[in-house]
Amino acid sequence: MFIGREKELNELESKYAEDTPQLVVVYGKRRLGKTALLKEFAKDKTHFFYVSRETIDSEQIKLFSEEILEGNPVKEFITSFDNWEKAFLFLINESKSKKILLIIDEFPYIAQNNKVILSVLQKIWDQNNDTGKLMFILTGSSLSYMENELLGEDSPLYGRMTSTIKLDALSFMETQSLLKDFSLSDQIAYYSIFGGIPRYLKALDVKYSLKDNLNKLVVNKYSSLHQEINLLMREDLREPSTYFAILSAIALGADTIKDISKTTSLDKTKINVYLKSLMQLNILFRKVPLLLPNEKPNMHRSMYLFKEPFFKFYFYYMVPNLSSLEMLNTDEFYDKKIAPTIQNYIEKEFQFIGIEYLNFLNNKDNLDKKYKHIGNTWNDKLELPIFGFVNDEHILSGKCFYNRVPTLDEINEIKHFTAVYTNNPRISTNYYFITNVDITNDLDNLQKIDKNIYFTILT
Repeated sequence: MFIGREKELNELESKYAEDTPQLVVVYGKRRLGKTALLKEFAKDKTHFFYVSRETIDSEQIKLFSEEILEGNPVKEFITSFDNWEKAFLFLINESKSKKILLIIDEFPYIAQNNKVILSVLQKIWDQNNDTGKLMFILTGSSLSYMENELLGEDSPLYGRMTSTIKLDALSFMETQSLLKDFSLSDQIAYYSIFGGIPRYLKALDVKYSLKDNLNKLVVNKYSSLHQEINLLMREDLREPSTYFAILSAIALGADTIKDISKTTSLDKTKINVYLKSLMQLNILFRKVPLLLPNEKPNMHRSMYLFKEPFFKFYFYYMVPNLSSLEMLNTDEFYDKKIAPTIQNYIEKEFQFIGIEYLNFLNNKDNLDKKYKHIGNTWNDKLELPIFGFVNDEHILSGKCFYNRVPTLDEINEIKHFTAVYTNNPRISTNYYFITNVDITNDLDNLQKIDKNIYFTILT
């Protein structure tokens, strides 16, 4: 059963419904489900679905010709087209009498052995963009190629796309459908570790504990995901050892350029270049604190964080302990290197889920007020894991607690940090404390007494 991607499917369907030729690009990192999305879209339509190979151009055009000629009477006379131009013109001509959907999966494999393929496509599209009913979809996992070569301003196809869809990881709420057989506690844990990557989440076994699933999929040296990060980085990046050093530093808390430089001994200017590459690959993102309307932005307060949770998990737990893995069996490794801190690790990642949940409730008008922004904020002295505002006079503050409820000291700490941060005794503040377990009677009584406190149970 196909789950999620409703917006993307609706966009594809709307383009398919138009009675004109369509040139669509769908791209995103590996494992995000591009192929599954397009198979779902194409399943009830006349279509050709060609999966590009890493092969020479002559073999590629031969395989492509076999795909589009299969079942066509023309195959009695033509077994393969001489070049891509003839192949594409054949499909355009066929589309004059009927709707045709053509999907080329992993288009960069074709382009790497045919440097003029984009110019060929441009010529054909410009000459035939007002004839026929061909919907042409190009996909790719190489973000640098898709964004710079195919979609960039210097591309022959620049400005000719009728739609461009970039797939990101699924949100927590979207992954809950994939993980519907797991407890809420496990859903939070697995999302905190693997993120919204469908391929990873589908590999989890509901019969196994968190420990057993991680050992089976990641810790065991022969498991399916043990070398995943190495392979992805070596495929997309040069100088992987330098990137490894930077990501290791960030995983252990060095989240500013100054701290990364101090930890790795790399020059700050060079670090900037590496960070840009990692952000283009969606491995990292640059985060700035959410500021009240009257606050002045401070670029020095920005941080570089992992956009993909599995990268963070791998660099936090696996990379620093690879030597230990040679000495310990998988159970021993988990018990000594992962188990002691995994609950705190998940709780920290739970803050992002909590922000997503509060934004969902806010969009449904299910909070005490309608907030303009909900995220988190920090300065040199403190961090507020959850922070939002209506305006300069009314804010929201809070924190998430995984598999437990907050103590009174933790509640008071958030109140204190909020007062220090705003430095405004007249500001009105509502506090949201999010958990995945039932609250105690004492906390229930507290929120009845203090009308500014809300204990919200994630569902």
